[in-house]
Parts: sequence; C-alpha cells; structure tokens
Amino acid sequence: MYAKALGASFVFSRKAMGEGVVRAQTRYGPLFYRPADSDLQTLWQTLGAREYDLAVFPQNAAVQRAYEATLARGRTPIIIDAGANIGGASIWFSRVFPAAKVFAVEPDPANARLCRLNTQGRNVEVIEAAIGARTGSVSLVGGEASWAVQTVPGGDVPMVTVDDLLARAPDDELLIAKIDIEGFESDLFASETGWLDRLTALIIEPHDWMLPGQGSSRAFRAAIGPEFDMLLSGENLIFVRADCAPPKG
Repeated sequence: MYAKALGASFVFSRKAMGEGVVRAQTRYGPLFYRPADSDLQTLWQTLGAREYDLAVFPQNAAVQRAYEATLARGRTPIIIDAGANIGGASIWFSRVFPAAKVFAVEPDPANARLCRLNTQGRNVEVIEAAIGARTGSVSLVGGEASWAVQTVPGGDVPMVTVDDLLARAPDDELLIAKIDIEGFESDLFASETGWLDRLTALIIEPHDWMLPGQGSSRAFRAAIGPEFDMLLSGENLIFVRADCAPPKG
C-alpha cells in the first residue's frame, strides 16, 4: 500500500536515522517518519489517498483561477496548513501550488521537527505553534499516537492566529486554509473569523466523533457562511466559495 502511494524506492531505500526515525526516498523526495507511530498512516491519507486533492471536484477550476489571478496581480497565494503533523499535506499543497507560500503550523515539537525535514527546500515555512482565535499559549495533551495530540488552554506552548500568519505576508492573499487541530476548532472559530471572507477554499476535519457532546464543531458551523459549496473527501469537509464556481453551460 505504502509503496504504491510513495513509489517503489520507498521499500528499498529505508534507512534508520536514530531516535525511532527512518528516512526513505519516495516519489515526493526524501521523507522522514516513525514506523512505530502514526506517520505512515498520515502519509497515506495525504499523499496516497490524496484527501486534499481538489482536482476531483469541478470547483477546483475556481480555486485554480483564484490562484492564477493572485499571481497575475503580482502577489503570492497563501495556504495555511493548521495541524501540519509531519508535513504530508504541506508537501501536497506545495506540489499543486508551487508558487504559493505554505504556512505549516504544528505545535508538537517532535512532529514539527519531522515537518521541517520533510518540507526542506520547498515553498513551506514551518511554524511551531498552536493556532486559535487569539494569540496566547496552550498545553499539549498526548494521544495514542502523534496525530492525536490535542491542544488545551493554558500552558507554555505559543498560540498564533490566522491574522498573525497573514501579517507575515501582508501584501499576499489567502487562498486555502486546511484545519485539522483535534477539536481545537472550537476555539479557532469562536471569534475573530473575518479571515474566512478572504479565502477561496477551506478544508476541515471536524472532531465531534472524537469529542461527543462537547460541540467542537458548533463555532465552525456558525461561522461558515452559505456562500460556500460543501464537498466531502475522506475525513474532511471542503468548502469552496460558490461565487467562484465555474459558469454553467
């Protein structure tokens, strides 16, 4: 399965790098992962199953037009990968949108380290922080695997906002935000959601299934407007601005 997703060289090029990390050559370049953790499943979802591949939907034409229009204005399209883990989604976005700037936001130090290794040399900037509605700090609560680390209020892990990220590139334009933050979307969408008016597409994994009765998706459902088409890909909901949809006929 992984060889099909990552290329035959993945099977024959694996080399232990210490601290439980393996390096393998793949069709996406060298990738670093932890065989005993959830990293291979993450790479399968992002690069094998291609859960962030918008090309399977007709709305992809609108996203591509927005990308090209931003470049034509002399600006750089911004893609936010919130909950970047070891960088699978960032790699995908960097290949599909090579002239974009990808902000890979990941609060867990071990994940962020691998994310830096996996995205080095790409149009990706790794930001080791959590993301929320307001700047502050949080704590991390470990799950059964590295892809299940949760964010809770209070602590010493820095938390940035979407507006903080956009301030790093004030002359550029937000294109896509991908959100997979293990339930902390309840905070991210609780307030300060004006940035939603600036993007073309939003990709989010909701976590009501993981946090029953806690309403982790309520703030998001209240914030997202009716001007988006809603699509489904794997575990993710995809929202593309309907007024960018391709003309009929």
